[in-house]
Parts: sequence; C-alpha cells; structure tokens
Amino acid sequence: SDDVRTKIFVPNGTYDLGKTCLTKISGNNISLIGESMKGTIIVNAPDVANEGIGTTATILNTGNNTYLQDITLQNALDYYGSGAAGRAVCLQDKGANTICKNVRMLSYQDTYYSNKNTSRFYWEDSEIHGTVDFLCGGGDVYYNRVNLVVENRSGNVIAAPSGQLKYGYVFLDCEINAAEGAEDVVNGTYNLGRPWGA
Repeated sequence: SDDVRTKIFVPNGTYDLGKTCLTKISGNNISLIGESMKGTIIVNAPDVANEGIGTTATILNTGNNTYLQDITLQNALDYYGSGAAGRAVCLQDKGANTICKNVRMLSYQDTYYSNKNTSRFYWEDSEIHGTVDFLCGGGDVYYNRVNLVVENRSGNVIAAPSGQLKYGYVFLDCEINAAEGAEDVVNGTYNLGRPWGA
C-alpha cells in the first residue's frame, strides 16, 4: 500500500557504477540509508561525451517520499578535462517530498538538480560540493544546516533556481566554505545565485 516504507541499508564501502548513469529510484516510500555519510559512497564516472544535465546523474529519483541518509553520491565525470561544460549531476530529483539527511554530494557543475517544479524537497545536516549552478532546478527546496562547498573555479554560481516557484530555494543556518585548494574562490569570486530560464 501507499503507506508501506521499504528500507535499504547500504554498508560502508565504495559502490562503483562505472559509466552507468541515471540509476533509478522509481518506487514510492523508499529509504536508502548508508552506514555513514563519508563511508558509504555510490559513484559513477560518465564519459565526457555523455555530458549533460539530463544524462549524467548518478541517481535519478522519480518516486515520492524518498528518504536518503548517511550516504555520499559522487559523479566523477572528468570535469576539468571536459572543456566548456561539465554538467555532472549526483541526484536528479523528479520525485516529490524527498528528504536528504547527512547526505554528501561530490561533483562540480549541476551537482543537485531538483527537477520537478511542483515538488517540495528538504535537506538537513548535509554537504554539497560544486562550481557552476551546483544547486539548480525547480520546486521548493529547504536547505537546513547544509555546508555548501565551493570547488576550484573562477566565476562560480551556487544556486540557479528555475520555473514558477512558490518559495524557491530557502536556506537556514547554512555555511559556504572552500574546498581544499580553492580558498581564494570563497574570498569573493563566486555568486550566491542567478535565475535559470523563467
């Protein structure tokens, strides 16, 4: 029934998906819970030729009421070798009412894609890395105590919300920090956000 929750526990370890993209969570009420945020890592490494916001995601969620906890998602596309664009999504979320707690995402461009304008998403005590538009998309997203880590690149933009939003992207008690080697970036060479499309 609609109120039954399926819980999947993922022990510490690196789960390498290779070049596979868009690994799907499609059912409703699914919980994906790792043993620890930095110890449970799901990673893919798309070909640069496959680069694109809709094509590279490590995980594609289309289910409702998805819950992620204590896990790292990493998109290891060769960003610095990809040329003008290196869109490498960790989580493309086309679901509704997704909750992420103690979730770390490692990528550069378009790291988190909230890809449903009518949905609500919630983040808590998490860490998201990126360079360009690394929080992007539609829907109403509430970031509570999230560490936003700016990677090494000039002209970074943290957020690019899109579409007709009721609240948009809301940040409470979040921090912006520099990745190792990118300290000069956080000293003034990034933007908090920009509009995307409408």
